[in-house]
Amino acid sequence: MRAPLLVLAGFAIATALIAWSRWLSRRRWAAAGNLSLSVLAALTVGLGWPVVRHLETYETTLRGQAIASIYVEKIGSHRQRVALTRLPSGRMQVLELTGDEWRLVVRELGWTPSAAWLGLEPRYRIELLESRDSSASDPSAPTVIALAEERGFDLWKIAAPGSIWSKAAVPGTLTNRWQPLAEGERFDVRREGKGLVAERRGGAASEADAAVR
Repeated sequence: MRAPLLVLAGFAIATALIAWSRWLSRRRWAAAGNLSLSVLAALTVGLGWPVVRHLETYETTLRGQAIASIYVEKIGSHRQRVALTRLPSGRMQVLELTGDEWRLVVRELGWTPSAAWLGLEPRYRIELLESRDSSASDPSAPTVIALAEERGFDLWKIAAPGSIWSKAAVPGTLTNRWQPLAEGERFDVRREGKGLVAERRGGAASEADAAVR
């Protein structure tokens, strides 16, 4: 996604050099026109670069295809080691969780029709892995592990309804139903409908939970 901005940056430099040469040859109006183009291109690059860096932390949404695989290994009382594999890249993270249930939280970044017309595709980012003890007095207070890095400015946060960015970006949050942290369990997580489905691959039979938003 950086290529168009790099081309535009090169255009800004070239037009600035042309403006300087025309200034030296006393073609003042032509120099002013070239300088204006150079400044406009430079401003576009300056404003667009943080957006591009942020979008590079997201993946393209692939409906129906698994975005992650989860494998659970018990290492102690209410302690599990979880291997999270991002799909289709295959990048793996090994994490330790406490409790007996888990779920993923995924950010989704969609686009308004006018932005989609520019060729922008919906994107997602695996944001959090949460675990909880379902037998605790307050199971609604999970342990949270952040899985994403932040670069540039957070377009997902600033695209709140009513902001200028809401005219282009449509932020959303997806999650799956709580799943058991049991020894040897394996799950595939995929986007389905308006939420996530965690499909159990371990055990005697596969199991899919209804998606929730």
